[in-house]
Amino acid sequence: MPKRHARTAFRLLIGASTLAFAGQALAQETGAPQQTGQQTTGLNEIVVTAQKRSENLQDVPIAISAIGADKLEQLRVQDSRDISGLAPNVTIVQGTTSNSAAVFSMRGISNGGSESFGVDAANGLYVDGVYIARSGAMGLDVMDIQRVEVLRGPQGTLFGRNTTGGAIHFISRQPSETFRLKAEAGYGNFDAWNGKIILDPGEIAGIATSFSYSHSQRDGVIDNILQPKNSKDPGARNSDALRAAARMELGGTGSIQYIFDWTRIDGSPQAFQLTNVADGTYNPPVDVNGQSVVVVQQAPVAQYLAAATFADPECAALAEPRRKYRSKVCNNVLGTATDKTWGHNLQVQNDFGAFKVKSTTGYRFWHSYALADLDGIGQITGPAYTGGSLFNGMPASLLQYIPSIPAAARPFIAAARVPTTTQDLFSSENTRRHKQLSEEIEVSGDTDTLDWVVGGFYFWEKGSEDGYQNSGYVLDTNSIFLSNFGALGPAFVAANPAQYRLVTTIARLAYTAQSESKALYGQFTFYPGGRDSGIRLTAGGRYTWDEKKMIRFQNGAAPLATPETGDAKFSKFTWNLMAGYDVAHGINLYARAATGYRSGGFNSQDPVITGTTLLPHFEPETVTSYEVGVKTELFNRHLRLNLAAYHNIYKNLAVNIPRTDAPIGTYATRIGNAGKVIYSGFEIETQAILTENFSVDGNLGYVDIKYKEFLAGQSTTSGADPINIASIVTPGYTSPLTANAAFNAQFPLNWGNAAIKARIGYTHEDGKYSFTSVTSTPFNEAIKGSDRDLIDAQLGIEQLPLGGGEASLRLWVKNLTNAKDLYRGIDFGQLGYAGGYYADPRTYGLTFSVSY
Repeated sequence: MPKRHARTAFRLLIGASTLAFAGQALAQETGAPQQTGQQTTGLNEIVVTAQKRSENLQDVPIAISAIGADKLEQLRVQDSRDISGLAPNVTIVQGTTSNSAAVFSMRGISNGGSESFGVDAANGLYVDGVYIARSGAMGLDVMDIQRVEVLRGPQGTLFGRNTTGGAIHFISRQPSETFRLKAEAGYGNFDAWNGKIILDPGEIAGIATSFSYSHSQRDGVIDNILQPKNSKDPGARNSDALRAAARMELGGTGSIQYIFDWTRIDGSPQAFQLTNVADGTYNPPVDVNGQSVVVVQQAPVAQYLAAATFADPECAALAEPRRKYRSKVCNNVLGTATDKTWGHNLQVQNDFGAFKVKSTTGYRFWHSYALADLDGIGQITGPAYTGGSLFNGMPASLLQYIPSIPAAARPFIAAARVPTTTQDLFSSENTRRHKQLSEEIEVSGDTDTLDWVVGGFYFWEKGSEDGYQNSGYVLDTNSIFLSNFGALGPAFVAANPAQYRLVTTIARLAYTAQSESKALYGQFTFYPGGRDSGIRLTAGGRYTWDEKKMIRFQNGAAPLATPETGDAKFSKFTWNLMAGYDVAHGINLYARAATGYRSGGFNSQDPVITGTTLLPHFEPETVTSYEVGVKTELFNRHLRLNLAAYHNIYKNLAVNIPRTDAPIGTYATRIGNAGKVIYSGFEIETQAILTENFSVDGNLGYVDIKYKEFLAGQSTTSGADPINIASIVTPGYTSPLTANAAFNAQFPLNWGNAAIKARIGYTHEDGKYSFTSVTSTPFNEAIKGSDRDLIDAQLGIEQLPLGGGEASLRLWVKNLTNAKDLYRGIDFGQLGYAGGYYADPRTYGLTFSVSY
């Protein structure tokens, strides 16, 4: 462990011991302290369904965090990205151009930055048992959620493929059989408004229903000086969501439940801010274990910007590259993003006595459009490169040595000016469409000595992407003269009227992708000597069959004469072995060995196999995980302390790497199976009741990542095999150290059930790299994310009697210290510049709600 991390971890551990720091089961209705009048009796039991059955969290032999409805509401969790840092070793970074994209990282295993339909996530997201397939839709809005379960470590048996790091499951509230009404309204800075209403009419004709609607909006958080409307500035957001659910009991032993949800988010993408530009200096190869590895060459952007004219003079100052938060940007492309998601969920279950059957059917859609400015400096005017104007402005005395130029044309070419162009460095436009169908059947049962579940799973999806890049590549034309004109080269260089010229490139990527997955699974838990023996032994397995297809219609400036295609099949058996032992009352030891599998696929930007129109595919990833832990409830259930340590061996890691051989003037990535990685770490979660009025909770996670093999280096020797650059690789989108701590207070008022409740919380996430090495992204170190130290606070009067119901009033603030943190970077490789995105500044507001 690096010294800096060791010191930080030590301080946090001392703090945990001193405060009896509390676990992230943080809870909820089921995890809050029990109250009898003014007497606190202890922490409540936390019930989870991580193993397809209701169980006490403390009895489940895997690392789980559970966050309940009360805590989600108190923390203003509005979408899946808001739970970042609330569980150890779990961080979530928002997307770049989309309102709904998210990059999940769990125990160091990241989904990666690619939003391509050919690349699956490494961490699974589920809503009411339905898998959300695309990372571009994983930042989904959530509403009327009963709890969130965060399962860390591979979940390949019960949750299936693409859960090599873990799984996050949002579980919504069931419709109430009695009348229920809740309404909420709030206002905050940046002219933020929000409102929500939830209505359960009660059971009618045997059917209980629930209807929810929410609206939220806010202005942008950074001023685009080229956009007069604050509501159109970067970070602006306007969201509407609705949900309807109906549930009917079947004969007292079963039920059928249907849920429909719909969300539309309109907004302006977060502002890209320029941090670094290259000057064209040659990047020499790097030596890796005695082997010479190519480093991408960067365009001389600094010189071009220095001589360019800005369409808006005020933008010139903003074009100065620096790693410092700017409250203003120049986005001449007025970015906009619209994401619409909707879906159907049907659950049918019945208890037949000897066994139970449950069917979960999901059918979901996601449509996305995004237009983004990816330089933040406005339009610039400068020399343009075209093949026909290379010699413009050259003296006729030199032009006479060019045989292809007729003598009569030389005076006109010598007098002609170098053409100019006015445009951005980079902008993008993208349209995505996606639909998916899933079906899962579970059959489970139990006896005095055995719990068991077997099931089958089917999944189908189809998606399309149509994206455009408009980029400017700065070309040093002196290199053309020196490399092609022999002894005349220096003379042409000396006479060159415009050394640096911009090559305008408009590229399009258009393709469709389709996948199908089938699986059979089973898991069995045996209780030797009966359920009271204190020993639990579990074994499970799953076999998965996957097929991926892709058809590409364009990958560059011109449509393809013949579409390029790919078709690949993968299969894998994954297994799970667990043991739990109750050492004493309230103390449970467990050990676990498990495997996980992330499906292979296609990278939409990879070149075809030489001499064919076939797209190459990358292979599946596999992980073998070993975990030991202890779960405790001590001091008459006033302290809950859970510890876990793990060691993961990852093979065939698929990595998204910017291409060093991409066509000039374009930015592209490739997917490669880099090799072997070892992830080792530990986690602490605690929750403690200090007095009748005060409690604390928190977590701490650390992961150490060692790359053993990373075959992604391009040798300086033509035709040589890829070089292992593991020794210089940095893990992407991962915080080695995460921590969260909160101090909670509640003071009953002499007015019904009313109470004053307060919370102040602290979250730490180590800075994250966005790329893997300097060979393809020379600015990788410079754009590493900031270490994040965030303080949030809430203060409210809750459960005030109001006309037969109850009212609550809450004050809240996020990022209390107004930290200006760079959280994600982009290095455009050979294009010669880099930048990134800064997190939201301090936000605060007031929320009022009533319920009946």
